[in-house]
Amino acid sequence: MASASIPLESLAPPPAYGKGIRENPAPVHNHYHIGHEAGPRPSYRRRWVFWTMIGLCAFVVIAGAVVLGVVLKIELAKKSTDATAGRDNSTATSAATSITTSITTSITTSITTSMTLTATPHVDTSMTTSMTLTATPSNSTSRLLSSTSASKDAAATATPFSMLDTSQLASTYVRSQDAAFSRRLLVRQEDTNDLVLTEWATADGPTHYRLKDKLGSSATEAKPGTPLGLLADETGTVHLFYLSRTNTLTYAYEPTAGRWKTGELSNELGAIRASSSSSLSAAWHNGKQADKLLVVAYDNASKKLQLAVTALPAEKNAWYTADVTSLRAVSSPGQSNLAPCYSLAPGDWYDADADGHGGNQHLLIAIAEASGIVAAWECTLDFWPPPDVQTKCNRSSAVFQDGQGSNLLLTPPPRQFSWINLHDDGAASTKDSGFGGYDFTLLSMDGTDTIHENAVGAGITRKDGPGFTASASLGALSATSDHIVFVSTGKDVLVYRKQGTRWQRDAELNATVGNLAI
Repeated sequence: MASASIPLESLAPPPAYGKGIRENPAPVHNHYHIGHEAGPRPSYRRRWVFWTMIGLCAFVVIAGAVVLGVVLKIELAKKSTDATAGRDNSTATSAATSITTSITTSITTSITTSMTLTATPHVDTSMTTSMTLTATPSNSTSRLLSSTSASKDAAATATPFSMLDTSQLASTYVRSQDAAFSRRLLVRQEDTNDLVLTEWATADGPTHYRLKDKLGSSATEAKPGTPLGLLADETGTVHLFYLSRTNTLTYAYEPTAGRWKTGELSNELGAIRASSSSSLSAAWHNGKQADKLLVVAYDNASKKLQLAVTALPAEKNAWYTADVTSLRAVSSPGQSNLAPCYSLAPGDWYDADADGHGGNQHLLIAIAEASGIVAAWECTLDFWPPPDVQTKCNRSSAVFQDGQGSNLLLTPPPRQFSWINLHDDGAASTKDSGFGGYDFTLLSMDGTDTIHENAVGAGITRKDGPGFTASASLGALSATSDHIVFVSTGKDVLVYRKQGTRWQRDAELNATVGNLAI
């Protein structure tokens, strides 16, 4: 069957065909159009916002580190003393506020400020921290924080010093050929039982510090009211002796100013132990074939006066002990028996028979007897080292006798002695004719307000000195070879200096020896 074809021309157009053409002359596209014009950039991608955020992050990190450091220092200060906690918190808050304000100003001025934070721990066991912040180009920030940090360190570490009522005193003068290196030391005990040293140098003012802060973990705690022995050698090394809580002899030494080390005071039997009421005294001695021996006098539990001797004090088991004599407690009317009172003269007795090599030199010891008479004992230690060492000690009746042959009788009985070496020019082999040929001055304290003075010399009779009277009862006594005397009255220390033949208060030293904050 054939299909018929219908010509297209015969078909009529749609009703709206022509109208659509006329109303939409533009061509119609049936695909997507992708534009090439850039749209608005987000704010977080803009350059100035990026650097602003970097600067803000740097500010937050540095300010946080500064505040953290200040807070840590406050906590350390609180542990050291509750008394200064409030002051430290106030200082730290103001320091943090000043630091933050200064940093904010610096960053506002220049976002690219360079900042460095340095934390340096103190070498000593006080464990203080020093912080320095440097801002460039803002120099005011650095100066502000440096001054704040310095005052903060002093406030954080300094605590008021209060001397123990029963504190003893020990002092020495370290003479140097160069006067700029000469120095004077005073040791006393705090009411916390810590030993506190005051050190005067010729070129600098006094410095005050606790022995435990210099020794750290190696420090041995002193017993309350411990006796003290202190002396220096020709090299400038200072030697300190005291008793521990178990009454063992304890030794520390200072080879250079402010730098302390511990030594072991022991022999082949172990640590050397003294009695609970022992005194301590130290001196140097030269005997036959025994030069530069360090001697410490103490009394043991059997009430025997003994000498601990060594040529190498820092060595282990290097000490040798020798007996001198038995001691008897000194009694005083209305008082219980007093502790034994004795003291080594600070240097050898310049015997008229001594040869140029010091072969017959004697170690002089003043001992208060039960009757109140001050007896003199002379000892020699020859042929060092042990076991060949020979020790000889004898009582000498003539040393403390005056021109009438009377012994030195002190009433009330003395409680403490201290010596002054009249050969203070350092010439140990010659006598100073300016002191009338006398070798030593013996000062004695009896618990009243009076210090008695007596000069002794080999081959001449004893001579009474003027002494002096303090403003209150005295509890402790110590003297140095440059004629400085320290005495304690309760919790205070008074300083006297000899001017000509009279003793006077030393205003300069008295101004620096009290009101301490260490």
